[in-house]
Amino acid sequence: PVADRVTVQSAAIVEYQINATLYLYPGPESEPIRAAAVKKLEAYITAQHRLGRDIRLSAIYAALHVEGVQRVELASPLADIVLNSTQASFCTEYRVVTGGSDE
Repeated sequence: PVADRVTVQSAAIVEYQINATLYLYPGPESEPIRAAAVKKLEAYITAQHRLGRDIRLSAIYAALHVEGVQRVELASPLADIVLNSTQASFCTEYRVVTGGSDE
């Protein structure tokens, strides 16, 4: 098109990490539960790796609360990560461990 002006701007990358501890209901095996939680967390991380997609604590908790998880403790992030339309999130590391049972 003639007379159109195109402006290109690179995205600003906002890095973050997720560190979580899962407390499980009593049962024989914990690894399948942890693996299911990690799979859902990975799907959330991938879906949010776009321009302007916020990283919300509630969504991280929801991803990690799979069947068998009694509660989740997040060490990081400590607050929602709110992005503008020129920023994209990038999870540099995630760590999900089991902390035993509360019962």
